[in-house]
Amino acid sequence: MRVIVAGGDGYLGWPQAMYLSRRDYEVCVVDNFCRRTWDIECGTDSLVPIWPLQERVAAWRERTGKTIDLAIGDLTDYGFISTLVRDFHPDAIVHYGEQRSAPFSMIDRRHAVLTQVNNVVGNLNLVYAIKETNPDIHLVKLGTMGEYGTPNIDIEEGFIEITHNGRTDTLPYPKQPGSFYHLSKVHDSHNIQFVCKIWGLRATDLNQGVVYGVETDETKLDERLATRFDYDGIWGTVLNRFCIEAAIGHPLTVHGKGGQTRGYLNIRDTMRCIELALEHPAKHGEYRVFNQFTE
Repeated sequence: MRVIVAGGDGYLGWPQAMYLSRRDYEVCVVDNFCRRTWDIECGTDSLVPIWPLQERVAAWRERTGKTIDLAIGDLTDYGFISTLVRDFHPDAIVHYGEQRSAPFSMIDRRHAVLTQVNNVVGNLNLVYAIKETNPDIHLVKLGTMGEYGTPNIDIEEGFIEITHNGRTDTLPYPKQPGSFYHLSKVHDSHNIQFVCKIWGLRATDLNQGVVYGVETDETKLDERLATRFDYDGIWGTVLNRFCIEAAIGHPLTVHGKGGQTRGYLNIRDTMRCIELALEHPAKHGEYRVFNQFTE
């Protein structure tokens, strides 16, 4: 199977590319390195040294004998992504290529706009490239449990059956996002559901809980293959921050009342979830949602 991994330089994208390549998928990673630029802007960095993507790809071939193709470009550039989809002929696209930080999206107007344009426009370009190049391509999109917010009822997988005034229908589960980042993911979900309905595309939306861990069987092969460990207040997940704070004796930075609970998913399980979605693709016209978390 031929797969494009968008966001292939990122925390999840790079391990996913290696995971699939090791299992004989033909993989092309796509990135514009904006995440590295934002590190410079925010004065942040990964605790684990991250090698340039070109050197990661070379190290992977050196260690395994397998080739990962590399395409450098921006998903908001439709000419770039449509040409790549046409030339690489993917069977599926794994979409990790979005600005993923809620705090970053809430810094100010510029960061809110940047987040929404990057995420919503990039996602729209992907679905148009699929429609105009090969509608058989299966889109596997990384979503987030944060789309749902924290409702006081059970969270269903994407849809909920509602009875109102004696009539019943199955409707998208109500979304209560808590940041401009999470709002962008909601917009993505709505746009993907819409194009599956009107164009007959097929897509799987994987709403994940907080992902933790930096080590997979593939990253252990060579230090040059390592993925990110973000621990700061902009990019670092709460678990990463707490681990670092505990290690250095810093008081844990608990926000609010400290009573919120969340499910956590190990990075190895994330890799497998994507593979399962690829192995069992959605049908044409089907938009399906899976919530992924453990507690």
